[in-house]
Amino acid sequence: MHQLDLQKRKIMMNTNENLYRGKKRGYYDPTETEVFFTKLGQEIYEVTDNKTHKSQMTDEDWILYCNTASKCVRFGTVWGPKEMKDFKESELEVIQLFLDKRK
Repeated sequence: MHQLDLQKRKIMMNTNENLYRGKKRGYYDPTETEVFFTKLGQEIYEVTDNKTHKSQMTDEDWILYCNTASKCVRFGTVWGPKEMKDFKESELEVIQLFLDKRK
């Protein structure tokens, strides 16, 4: 009887192991879209960090790039934009510029 219970448990454990490959996605884990926008925002931040001198980038462009990067990093969170329509037109142009650089 005890042997039979162990066999059933082993079969049940194998079934449960096959349901999830790796750790299950938690409620607070980022989605693929959020990870994509976070990496894009980090790329934009790298450019602004390297061009802090006035001769390399105008103040307006620097602020625009920083605001765009900030929104990208916070995309999908409580404090960030939820959809693409939440970005300004100029911010979308910066995003498109960096997406074109990836190709």
